[in-house]
Amino acid sequence: MKRNWRGFESVKRRAFFWRAAAVFVLLGFLGGCRKPATEAPAPEPPPSSGAPVDVGVFLPLKGHAQASGDAVLNGLVMAAEESNAAGGVLGRPIRLVVRDTRSEPDRAQKAVRDLVTQDKVVALIGGLSAGSAEAAAVADELGMPLLALGSTMPGIPSREPWVFRLCYADAFSGRVMAKFAGSLNAMRALILYDSSSDYAKTLALAFGRQFKNRKGAGVALETYTPDLAGLDAKLGEVKRKSPDIVYLPAPVGEAVEILKRARQAGITVPFLGTASWDSPEFLEAAGEAAHGCYIPGRFHAGGADEAGKNFDSNYSMRHNKPAAGLAALGFDAVVLLRNAISRAGATDSAALRKALAETSQFPGITGPITIDPEMAVTKPVPVLKIEGGRLVFIEELRP
Repeated sequence: MKRNWRGFESVKRRAFFWRAAAVFVLLGFLGGCRKPATEAPAPEPPPSSGAPVDVGVFLPLKGHAQASGDAVLNGLVMAAEESNAAGGVLGRPIRLVVRDTRSEPDRAQKAVRDLVTQDKVVALIGGLSAGSAEAAAVADELGMPLLALGSTMPGIPSREPWVFRLCYADAFSGRVMAKFAGSLNAMRALILYDSSSDYAKTLALAFGRQFKNRKGAGVALETYTPDLAGLDAKLGEVKRKSPDIVYLPAPVGEAVEILKRARQAGITVPFLGTASWDSPEFLEAAGEAAHGCYIPGRFHAGGADEAGKNFDSNYSMRHNKPAAGLAALGFDAVVLLRNAISRAGATDSAALRKALAETSQFPGITGPITIDPEMAVTKPVPVLKIEGGRLVFIEELRP
């Protein structure tokens, strides 16, 4: 099924129409975020004209990661409406062409291929939940720039020259959380991880190396299997070793179950998690078990500059809740892409890839964005605490 979403009438109304082929999100010229009441009216920007610049979007809009996909799409829509209200790019409006992956790898691959070969988009935005790696491989095969929002595994430029990550890589966030452990005066850390997962091992190694840099600090290790067999015995070992903090580099589903069973076992120390926990799904599923945990966030208004705070305010007016980190990443993806197209002066793939690779200190609302030689992004990381199902800003760190 597909979703046809037009934002022509106002920033608060959307109409959904389902059809049988691709999913289109058409954004008009009258959208945009509200200005504060104390601000003088800005002159009307020239309307964009000409053929739309089609940007392909692939997100989980159904399935277990639907809330995250919806948050990203909200941010994309806001950015596209603002861009079009300011004249679009190269005098043309931005149009989002959206396909639903339903968090299924096969659908993610097909979505990318169809967006490029059928919808003729100029760039891609996605890389969220299951299928991210498969989608990236297709983008590389087809030579199409991809702004990946949730692909945190380190990339290999020779294999993924068309993928640009807007989130930080796993090793980066692991080092940040180890550094933050010092703010908690933690000297004994225990890393609980799935030894069969490259994702978990990358994070565990980065955290452990950074944590042990502190004089007198020590790290213990406990592993578990993906099916969580024998987990209660492992948690008994965790409790017996009495660490100051537990680092749990686990994806959302595993993390929720482990946290709940850890609290039932009487483990009360703070758990430090991963960026995947900065999602609506995790907060809802973990509930009280996540209270007092700390995570590397993607965005939080508490640590944002004026532009970020304005974005959060505008988002809240539209959706009656604060902006999720994924919504902010979506917003940045469109604005950064618009900037790259302007710098390239064209929408052909090669010119756009070159402009994206040259991005340096771009003022994103998630922080200044610089694309490094690994096609990854480097920027400060907001550390967030989970309190009562909400994310509270603590501090901003680099490793």
